[in-house]
Amino acid sequence: MSIFLDFDGTITSQDTINHLADFALGVRASEGHDLKQEWDQVVKSYVDDHGAHVSSYSPRPDSRSLPEHEIEFLRDLKTVETRSLGRINNCALFRGIHPATFREAGRQLVEQGTVKLRDGFAKFVDARRREGWRVWVLSVNWSSAFIEGACGELEGVEVIANDVREDGSIAGPKVLNGDGAKEQRNLTNSRDKLDAMEAILEAEGLSRNPLIYFGDSTTDLECLLAADLGFVISDKEDSSLLKTLRRIGKDVPHIRDHDQSTAGKLAWTSNYEDIPATRFVLERSKT
Repeated sequence: MSIFLDFDGTITSQDTINHLADFALGVRASEGHDLKQEWDQVVKSYVDDHGAHVSSYSPRPDSRSLPEHEIEFLRDLKTVETRSLGRINNCALFRGIHPATFREAGRQLVEQGTVKLRDGFAKFVDARRREGWRVWVLSVNWSSAFIEGACGELEGVEVIANDVREDGSIAGPKVLNGDGAKEQRNLTNSRDKLDAMEAILEAEGLSRNPLIYFGDSTTDLECLLAADLGFVISDKEDSSLLKTLRRIGKDVPHIRDHDQSTAGKLAWTSNYEDIPATRFVLERSKT
């Protein structure tokens, strides 16, 4: 029995990428390297590149009415993410920052309240672990160590994300870079997440067991569709992911209106306190 959770916006109440970058900017400034201007250009280039790609992509959103249409669009964004990672690596924002430092930064930001975990998260994970569920965090975040620190290094929970090398470059997780891999594959989009999740389940012998996924953005779309039960974490009923799922024909009621026995396998909620334990009694059959 397996549970996978996205991190930014799913475990946390908001995206943490800006906090991670601000932390690194502070570290580098303390070393005499003011990279604020360079980093602002990295961010601007990504926003411009992403916007140009989305606006030029065909078919347009209103014509992407099936899951396969949206999946193809999301996978096509890989080139945008790869170019952005190249800019991050060249900027050297993260150069020389040790994983232990990222881990401590994640812990401190949560302790200070700068990064907030969603209500009921830790209690939810602890309860599922005691029931025998395997739990992973699966994220496109740049630092697995930062996530570990923010989550309080919950016992028995493994984080699958990118890692920062000593030279400041971003490296993908081992699960996407097996022995003999010809080029580095980073964890950046919906396909990467699905491939990583499936590889983990296969390696652990859990491919035929119940699978639950939690996510908040379109990078989670493929994993949500592949799971036996998917929870969209959102503060409102018209988030980008919820609108996308409904546009491609997926019913996503609020958890209070969701009857697993008669409704689809997707529901949404803003926290982990609203999810009753009975939701985790699942049967899975494959032919």
